[in-house]
Amino acid sequence: MKKLILTFSALVLLSSALFADPSDSEKKDNKDSVYKYTKEKIVPSKVRPSQKSSDKTYEDKSENYKEECSDTFKYGLEGQISELLDELTKNEDTRFVDEIYDLFYETKDMNIRIKIFGYFTKLKDPCLKDYVCEVINDPYDHRTDLVDACFKYAADTKVVEAVPGLVDLVDKEEDGYFNGALSALGELGGSDEAQFLAEYLDRDDLSVSQRQSLMRVLGRIKAVETWDKLAEIAQNEDENTFVRMYAAEAIGAMEKPESEEILLKLFETNDSNFRGYILKGLSHFDTEQSKKLIIQALRDNQYKVRLEAINCVEEKEMKDAVPYLIYRCKDKSEEKVVKEKCYKTIAKFNTSEGNEYLVSLITDKKTGDGVKAKVAAALLEYDNAGTKEIIELAKSTMEKDAQKSLRYALGKEFAKYGRSSYCEICEVYLDHADVATQGTGLDIWAKGHYSSLSDKVNKIAQDALEDETEEESEKNKKRINPKKRNANANKAKKILEAAGYSVSRVAEKETPAPAVDAVTGAQ
Repeated sequence: MKKLILTFSALVLLSSALFADPSDSEKKDNKDSVYKYTKEKIVPSKVRPSQKSSDKTYEDKSENYKEECSDTFKYGLEGQISELLDELTKNEDTRFVDEIYDLFYETKDMNIRIKIFGYFTKLKDPCLKDYVCEVINDPYDHRTDLVDACFKYAADTKVVEAVPGLVDLVDKEEDGYFNGALSALGELGGSDEAQFLAEYLDRDDLSVSQRQSLMRVLGRIKAVETWDKLAEIAQNEDENTFVRMYAAEAIGAMEKPESEEILLKLFETNDSNFRGYILKGLSHFDTEQSKKLIIQALRDNQYKVRLEAINCVEEKEMKDAVPYLIYRCKDKSEEKVVKEKCYKTIAKFNTSEGNEYLVSLITDKKTGDGVKAKVAAALLEYDNAGTKEIIELAKSTMEKDAQKSLRYALGKEFAKYGRSSYCEICEVYLDHADVATQGTGLDIWAKGHYSSLSDKVNKIAQDALEDETEEESEKNKKRINPKKRNANANKAKKILEAAGYSVSRVAEKETPAPAVDAVTGAQ
């Protein structure tokens, strides 16, 4: 009887093993196979700002600018300090890095701290990484905008020490920090972080927006360990469209040959947004079949797809696509944004066919001023062709008020580069009676420092001289036609001084007094 009972028990156990719900064991196996992230949070040691090169020249507002800035940091109001930080950030002025760094730890004003984050982010200097890691590791007692500034700073200055803290915030799925932490991980994360995030995709409690964000970040990290999962998502028609889009881009960025096959097939979709992201993925492949598809995409019915195809053509330097780009420019029904992208790409490629077409737009009287401005900007950026024609075009606008906008637009382009070939047109702008045109001429001179025109700039600066005597002022008041102050005088003076010139007074010719009749006293 005992043997029978044992046999029966054994049968029950065997039956349980054979017919048990497989999901139970699978769950156990899956639980055991879940990737465990083991990196610990850290706070790095303090470091001073890196010492920047002093070779850069700055256009200081005054002779004592450095001293004034130092005084502002020591004694200025918060609003004044904030304005100064904006100015220094814009100019990437590195002369005050130590003062700004010390101010960061001294100030209690969080707005000033955020401004300083912006300054060092622009300089790509990770000197604040200890503070950033402290905030990211425990952000709950800090303002949201300060935490966001820390995320951006960590990502832009490559503070890899912040990665474990970012992973922890993502793991906690708190809406206030999830997207910011995830975005920073996309710039800083590696293989370990990619595997951690890939596990996240299997969670049922993620929102669609969180899944989209995860997909984009996995693409930026380019971890091939997650390829199988992302390739499956990209091909799953039941998946959210945007999640699929980012998955398609991600598997392309991983550059596995299998990705190209999948993307080429997926391009047959009717979803134009999806097609655009498939092109982003295919841009990582240099095969003939991918290039052929990109050429075909230049003719896609959806302009956003055409735009992405132009991006691919530019990135892959597909100069054989120039005839297609020219056709897009000539098509009257084409979108303005597509045409403008074509102008830049054609100019960059520097082919004889492309250059000839762009220059023809500059010289054709039927071409609108707006188009001419965009084409000129593209040609001048790459400086391969059309400079002579663009200078002649600028001259032709000088006597036509209807073409002021084109005149200003061309002047702004000349002012970007300071090339020696712009000296002649700079003089034309400086000699113009229109205040804005002359001001544009000063901008061109400030970039090119044309020595042959320095006297002209000095003459414009005369009215800004601070040592005008009372006697000279009285003389001006007594004149029948008093001399008008040049509105560009202060600007000219600052530009000269920034270029190392001193403004010298020009001897002024006295206007002869009207003749007086000795008998009648009449003039």
